[in-house]
Amino acid sequence: MPGTHTMPAPTPALAPEPALRPVALSGPGVELSAWARLFTDGEALVLRYRGFFGRRSEKRYPLSGPRGISRALLIVPRGEVAQVHPQAGELRLLDPAGRPVARLLPNRWLPSGRVGVPIEEALRLSGALALLDAAEIPVKRADAADLAMPREPGRREAALVLRPGPELPGWYAAVRVTAGCLWLLSMSVVLFSGGSLPGWVLVAAVTAFVAPAARLALRGVTALRNRSAARLGLSPSAEIRPHPGRPDPSATFTAPTRRFLTRAVLRVFHGELSVVDQYGADARRPLTGPAAPEALVRLTGPDGRPVGVRLRHASGLTEPIGAWTDWFAGPGGTDAWQRLRDALPLPCEDLEVNGQALADPALLRGPGAVAPTPRAVDARRAAYFPTSVAKGSSTALMIAGSYFSVQFATTVAQDAPGIARTAALLGLTGLLLQFAPWSWHHLRSRLYFERPISWQNQAP
Repeated sequence: MPGTHTMPAPTPALAPEPALRPVALSGPGVELSAWARLFTDGEALVLRYRGFFGRRSEKRYPLSGPRGISRALLIVPRGEVAQVHPQAGELRLLDPAGRPVARLLPNRWLPSGRVGVPIEEALRLSGALALLDAAEIPVKRADAADLAMPREPGRREAALVLRPGPELPGWYAAVRVTAGCLWLLSMSVVLFSGGSLPGWVLVAAVTAFVAPAARLALRGVTALRNRSAARLGLSPSAEIRPHPGRPDPSATFTAPTRRFLTRAVLRVFHGELSVVDQYGADARRPLTGPAAPEALVRLTGPDGRPVGVRLRHASGLTEPIGAWTDWFAGPGGTDAWQRLRDALPLPCEDLEVNGQALADPALLRGPGAVAPTPRAVDARRAAYFPTSVAKGSSTALMIAGSYFSVQFATTVAQDAPGIARTAALLGLTGLLLQFAPWSWHHLRSRLYFERPISWQNQAP
């Protein structure tokens, strides 16, 4: 893959603006929000990303020379593809000979995580156009001749993508895939032999145990690295917690839960606004530079009462922060709103919206807004620790692997009692490592986090 790898300082300086920030993710992805950036530094385009072993790394792409980036080709979807997948498309960064150096997918660098944003709108909203302008990289819209040029092989095409890093570290995926393949191999041998080969029973038990053990290790590593990432930058100048008001009995939304009240937060850093939702996903937005918003907008209804908060960009695009009733309508909300206004280097303006607009739920609690989840079951599912690409199939395979470890231990108990005890112990421990976090998560969610907050001690 083109580019020069470098190891950054333990506590890096703030990335100069304009800088692209990744989509906000929870769990292992929280570290990426604080660390991963794409910016220009002197004579190079710099990508901060997470490496295979989870290490924070940098890659530099020169902006001059025979292999440097000299221009960008904008590929916009057409026809039926544009209608079905408006977010499709990319920026191909080319060298003077027209060879691809890197590929930029703007929708992967939208902090709000909004989906379906057309490619040209995503270029402005993510700050990609401002970044290319700062790097003096001219952008040309691809024509028929450009689209007819041969593409790189599939693996190289994927390697060219400028990405902040996978949500789950590469080492974890490699361990899971390797252990899964070895488990399938050993299980095939055990099944065809009728369980009469103790050595293969032990191999199957060990490889089945690796998956839940690796997931538990990933949880621990994630907690440590997220704490470390939080110390990379400066302390926030302001931290705003939700101050929800009493819910309207006629409203279609549910009351805020304890999860929302204890986890969601707005933080103002030097040159950056951090919007953390109730699941821990941290959306970072610039407050300075050409990609920064122009104003903090307070939406008001026809009766003059505040209803929501948004950021407005110079292009007219807006990004919702949250509904007023979720954040500032309760006791202490007025003071919290004033602290947010004082901390942000943005002018504040009021915008009146009519009653018909207020009937649209997406206005206040649409994509990108920090709001309570209406259904508790959805909140429990969204708050769970991220799984692998295989989703439920991966979890089912782990459970089956641990179960078969116990099952086949009984078939070799007489011939190899030591191996039988080891296989049974690994199987039972594997089941415990899977069900203990799952049970703890659901108990905490049902008994505490997803419970509506009490209004008994709240002022009306």
